[in-house]
Amino acid sequence: MYPAEQVLQDRRGAAALELVLLAPIFFLIALATTDIVRYFRAQLRVETVAVQLGQIVSQCRRITDPGDVNQFWNHATRIAGGVVDVNSGTGGAVIVTAVGRNNNANRALWRKRTGNTTIASSVATTVPGAATIAEGFVVPTGQTLFVTEVYAVVQPWILSAGLIGTVLPNVLNGTTLFLSRAPDPTILQTDPATVANPNNADCTA
Repeated sequence: MYPAEQVLQDRRGAAALELVLLAPIFFLIALATTDIVRYFRAQLRVETVAVQLGQIVSQCRRITDPGDVNQFWNHATRIAGGVVDVNSGTGGAVIVTAVGRNNNANRALWRKRTGNTTIASSVATTVPGAATIAEGFVVPTGQTLFVTEVYAVVQPWILSAGLIGTVLPNVLNGTTLFLSRAPDPTILQTDPATVANPNNADCTA
């Protein structure tokens, strides 16, 4: 074999060896990139659920339980579209809290929630009780503020967990604030009216 042919063959062998060694690294990088895209997609969907459900709740003139409340959760699940789980005992959660004003301070008046009960609301620890709203917002007198919180648990894939497992949070959150659009918002400061028939919905009928 001529020396030139020997050198060419050696280079091809080295290139093949480099490809074999680098292929797993490229695969893990591609997998981690895909996982990050999945996280961002889930975050966008969580925020979409919070916005759209918050708009629905804020337009209610009267809320029934379980009629309208069950419809809220159905809407949240439909908007989530399978991208995130917002309605299971081990996955995410949806929390709607009605907040009013009492002596120039925000006060959580009532709350409805579904999904994972271990996920705590960022608005108030106990209901009724003091409420903390982002950026120091104080509910106007005679108004009712609906805070809609949507949480989703997103675990990294096993193979990419080593690369991004500590970079991104496992629990994603979307929160919206909507003042009630009802003619008399104070009506919505009391617990949703209990109805015997779960299909009897007023706001979402």
